Order: sequence, then C-alpha cells, then structure tokens
Amino acid sequence: MKPLSALETERKTLLVGSIPATDTRAAVELALTELGSTLMCIPDGETGPRSQWVASIIAALRDHPAVELKRDGSWSDYDDRPRYRVRRGAELDPDLLELGYDAALRDSRPVLDSLVAQHGLKDAVYQVGLASGFDLALLAFGPVRALRYRKAFNAAAGREISSIRDLLGDDVVFQIELPAELVAVSRSPRLLRRAVARWMAGVSVESAWLAPRGTKFGIHLCFGDLNHRALMEMGRDCAPTVQLANAIAARWPAHASLAYVHLPLAAGNQAPSLAASYYAPLAKLSLPGSTRLVAGFVHEDLSQDQLREVLRMVESAAGRRVDVAATCGLGRRDMVMARDIMHASRQLAAGTP
Repeated sequence: MKPLSALETERKTLLVGSIPATDTRAAVELALTELGSTLMCIPDGETGPRSQWVASIIAALRDHPAVELKRDGSWSDYDDRPRYRVRRGAELDPDLLELGYDAALRDSRPVLDSLVAQHGLKDAVYQVGLASGFDLALLAFGPVRALRYRKAFNAAAGREISSIRDLLGDDVVFQIELPAELVAVSRSPRLLRRAVARWMAGVSVESAWLAPRGTKFGIHLCFGDLNHRALMEMGRDCAPTVQLANAIAARWPAHASLAYVHLPLAAGNQAPSLAASYYAPLAKLSLPGSTRLVAGFVHEDLSQDQLREVLRMVESAAGRRVDVAATCGLGRRDMVMARDIMHASRQLAAGTP
C-alpha cells in the first residue's frame, strides 16, 4: 500500500472525511472492508460531533475567554449557525484556540493502528481533515472579520499539525477543506474570477506555509454538504474549480508536499453531469507531476454504468488517470448509502462492472 505515490499506475479511492458510523472502530472497519488497499489514506471517520464538519469547533468558541455569542443557531441550514464577536479590547489569541484535531487523532490512533494491522495494510498513511482558517473565521465571525481572524485559526491549526506530526511523523496527510473559497470563485463574475481565484488560493495555502518542512497535504475543494445540501448548485462546467485548483498549485509552498487535489464534480444531493462539456475545462488543469488528481463524482443517484461513463469523460478531458471519490464526506448519508458509494468506488478503481 503506497497510497500517495503519484507515479503509481493503479487507480485509488479517497474518503474525504466523515463516515456515518457510531464510532471510530465501526467507521474505519467499514472503510477498510469495503475499500481495502485501494484506499489512498485512512481517515478516522470523524464520527460523533465531528460528523457535522466544523460545527463542534464553532460551538467550542462559546467557552473562549475573548469571544462572546451574538446570535445562536442550530445548523438547520447555512444561515442558522452561531455568530460570535471578539470582546471589546480583547484579542483572538491562537494559543487559546483549541481546534481539536490533535486530540481527536490521539483518541483514534489506537483503533486505527489496530485495524490497519488486522487488515494487513503496509505503509498506511492516516488522513486528518482541516478546515481553512478563512472558513472557520467566516462561519464564526462573518465575512468582514474573517479577513482579520483567519490567521489566528491558521496559527492554531499549524500548532496542532506539528503536534500530530510529532506523533505520526511522515505517516499522515492533512487535508485542507475549502468550501467557502470554491463558492466565492464560482459565484464571481467571469471577468473577475481569475483575480478572485488568486486571492482565495493565497488564503487556502496559509496553513501549509505554517507547517513543518516535509508535511504532506491534500486539497479538498467543496461546494458544502450541510445536511447533504450544497451551498450552491453546479454551474455549466467545472471551469471555476479548475481555476482555483490551478491557482492553489501555483502558490503552493515548496517546503510542503501537495499529495493530491480533490475536485468536486457533483454538489451535495446534485448528481454529476452526464454531458462531456461539463468536464472539458479539466484540459486546462495544471498540477505538479507529483500530485494525484482525485475526481469527486461517485454519487448515489447514478448507476454504475453512468459512473463509468463519467469517469471516462473525466479522464478523457484531463488527459490522465484519476483517483475516485464522492464529492464530500459521507457522514450526512446513511450507512447503507455510504457502503454503496464505497462499493461503487472500489469497482471503479478496479475497472470492474
């Protein structure tokens, strides 16, 4: 199992993050049973409070001494969320921000190690998902203050990345998750899109710049999946996604490894397009030769034959073999649907009917 070798000719699968299971053991057992050695890197399933992406991180701000709640929310939709402000005269000290990535890894590692050994997987690499500092600040404090406070969240993430690397060394990849950045680029007027993509790319790579030398990263572009609903519907083609991916690759720090880039080719409950024109912009994708391209299109609303046709169109447009994944984490689906998506992904990776 050499999951992060871009030179490998074998197609791999990727789980973007959350898995609908009761606990880490059930989540990882399901993933390894269904995907086995095709799995590029192994997440802990992000079960429990983490199944709703960053909701638990945002909720923990209630106890931060420099922060006060402006308006509560229950995450029934993207607007129904807690809103905060920094108290007058206070500063958002990154040393007092606990994002919980390192604590979650310490809790789940014994289970991960045990299951990897049971399944006989060698050279396994674990996966830790990270929200960008901009996304966390945007959700917590709103768009204006996000520009100011994103750096505190990125600094806190950098501290926890270092802590995890102390535990795992090089056997971990950190997945930077970027829904707000992709939506901003996708909603921009065409004439401004390139400039917005460049700015958002700079925001996207800030945590990578703060990471220790040699740290492995993946990029997960996303349209959002709160309650299995995207922030926006897909456009006429994937050009905005390609523009942002190219801008991120161009700004990527030389001291960190960009192991993979995951492109969403569906959105929440919206299935991927069956028109080749949607995927045509992939011809302009420009990633480092060492970076794997993961196509996020495996979706419950398409048959296996339709998924194979989407894969053919994607690879034809991109001019390269791609790895396969769903568009986002599976935690907002039920267990049966998650298992079906994993099964479909493995069949696509193996090239079987």
